[in-house]
Amino acid sequence: MKVIPVRTERIEAGCDLVDLLLNRLSEMGVELQDGDIILVADKAISHAQGRFVDLSTIKPSNEAVRLAEESSLEPEFAEVVLREADAVIGTSLRTILTVKNGNLVANAGVDHKNAPPGCAALWPEDPNREARDLAMEVRRRTGKLVGVIIVDSRLSPLRRGTTGFALGMYGFIGIRDYRGRRDLFGRRILVTTLNVADDLAAAGHVYMGEGRELTPFVIIRGAPVEMGGFDPEDLKISPKECAYFSPIARMMTDEP
Repeated sequence: MKVIPVRTERIEAGCDLVDLLLNRLSEMGVELQDGDIILVADKAISHAQGRFVDLSTIKPSNEAVRLAEESSLEPEFAEVVLREADAVIGTSLRTILTVKNGNLVANAGVDHKNAPPGCAALWPEDPNREARDLAMEVRRRTGKLVGVIIVDSRLSPLRRGTTGFALGMYGFIGIRDYRGRRDLFGRRILVTTLNVADDLAAAGHVYMGEGRELTPFVIIRGAPVEMGGFDPEDLKISPKECAYFSPIARMMTDEP
């Protein structure tokens, strides 16, 4: 498997991301191939679409003020998080733990990093649609059948630092199901599935980074994936199925 990071200039509002990617690949002497997986940083989409909120225009609610005090965040930022989140689980230092579009994430994907001064960046409105549209536009312009992953980062329970995950995806099978297969000693595997999409996103995130890397694209070539139709919602599970979340949910339910 080959990983090809693609550095660019800073992306501005209105930028044609496919045009930027193809021009930069041409300068690098790289041609896309069938089966390539194109990773796109979610912030690249935020910048291209101008998905930023001017925090000076936000009036925080009482709930936002409370959450801001608990988490040491700005009340205006906390208000944007409240508006974006589907559910609020709790708070930590500089973090409001939320559920957004079925993902357990910090701050509902709202971010100070790599946003203009005084602003906060938002997730794409529909990351899976963005991935599909980018893949289809690449195919229209190049004739190549590619997959696309929209990459963001998140924290993992009891682990320091961020890792990449597939916020949106299109064009390949995102899960490898081991249930019913046999392990090295012939035992039947009961519950294990491998999240191919998140594994590939994490490989790209190493190059994209979290700061001034200016690497909004990564091409993964020769990935052990099956191209084809796949419902990205199958990457998600309910809270009661989650090994980390279900005990917390039971504790919250059992509270007097």
